[in-house]
Amino acid sequence: MKPSNVRWGVITLLFFATTINYLDRTNLSVALPKIAANLHWGPAAMGAISSAFLLSYGLLQLPVGALIDKLGTRLTYIWSIILWSLASMATSIANSFGILYLFRLILGVGEAPAFPAATKTAADWIPRKQRGIATGFFTAGVNVGSAVALPLVAWIVTAFGWRTSFIVTGLLGFVWLIFWLIFYKDRHQNPRVNAAEQALIDAGTENELIEEQKVPYAKLFGRKSTWGLMLGYFCQVYIMYVFITWLPSYLVTARHMSLLKTGIYGMLPFIFGAVFAFLGGVLSDQWVKVNRNGRKYAMVIGLICGVAVIPAVFVSAWQWALVFLTIAESGIMFSNGAAWGACSEIAPRGQAGSVASMQNFGGNVGGYFAPLLTGILVQNSGNFVSALVLSGALAVVGALCYFILLPSSKTTDVIASESGLHM
Repeated sequence: MKPSNVRWGVITLLFFATTINYLDRTNLSVALPKIAANLHWGPAAMGAISSAFLLSYGLLQLPVGALIDKLGTRLTYIWSIILWSLASMATSIANSFGILYLFRLILGVGEAPAFPAATKTAADWIPRKQRGIATGFFTAGVNVGSAVALPLVAWIVTAFGWRTSFIVTGLLGFVWLIFWLIFYKDRHQNPRVNAAEQALIDAGTENELIEEQKVPYAKLFGRKSTWGLMLGYFCQVYIMYVFITWLPSYLVTARHMSLLKTGIYGMLPFIFGAVFAFLGGVLSDQWVKVNRNGRKYAMVIGLICGVAVIPAVFVSAWQWALVFLTIAESGIMFSNGAAWGACSEIAPRGQAGSVASMQNFGGNVGGYFAPLLTGILVQNSGNFVSALVLSGALAVVGALCYFILLPSSKTTDVIASESGLHM
């Protein structure tokens, strides 16, 4: 019997969930120059409002992982996308800094389970040898959502005003929810999954982990590999959010582009980033077959490419700046595509959601500080030089964290050596 391919339909649903997730995050960044002009905000206020989402989102990463492992991904995604879509739509009625800040906090609560739930779903549905491809595919939604947001939101803001843009993007979550309710069920209860596919998935996951019992949450948090994931992802997400929250404003203010021109050319780093996120998953799968360190090397190489953000700020032509920014974003997303595959491998059986939430917590601490610190640096210096140089330096730090702290792969000796490690 030929295996069915329901697992790839599930991963496709995760891809679109991630795309909508980042569309709802990025819409503020595109509309922010208009909002700031209307409400008379400076760069520091713009940075603070961009960080609001990441405050609640980041703080909830640790508890939400355990919640996902308990409730399961189907129910978690249902309440998550309803809450974040309503929060996005409610942003359209904000008329002050405080109200807008509140709605961005609620958006963070709704989106908090998204990536840990996606990682747990991939761990449940995808054999280990194909997991890099799967995580690379749904991770590509990060940049697809950001890329779509730039021209779409720029056009809506220009034609209908910034408030309409939040209503439109918020409605997309409810469209996705219809498909999730119809098509997604646990694979052991899903009639579309035939016996051959069940056997294929089971054969690819049953021997990958040593622990027979759940590892206590505190011990997971104390592992060297967990800290490698968290610190490396801190640097990744810091740079990602400099792009997501400040790229439109950088192109408008520092490179003197119109909002519509920004919407068109600003897509390029995110489009290439989406491609390289997928490649990071695919190639890291292949590299692991050749070398046990393959996935770790992919994560390190991608972050090193992120250093290209530094020359971007020093070139005079906006075209060359965009080339360097595209190289940097592509490298970061290449590393990102590999990182989620590594996360699901390192996690003990049944605890992928917990480990993913720890990685995401570390990353979104960096994500919280990225727009806030960038706004302060821009306001104090009057330019983006120090902000982008800092981002490039963190790319090097993240590469070192991955290289030094991560094990080569999920092997018996790695687990044994980490079982008593606390930091």
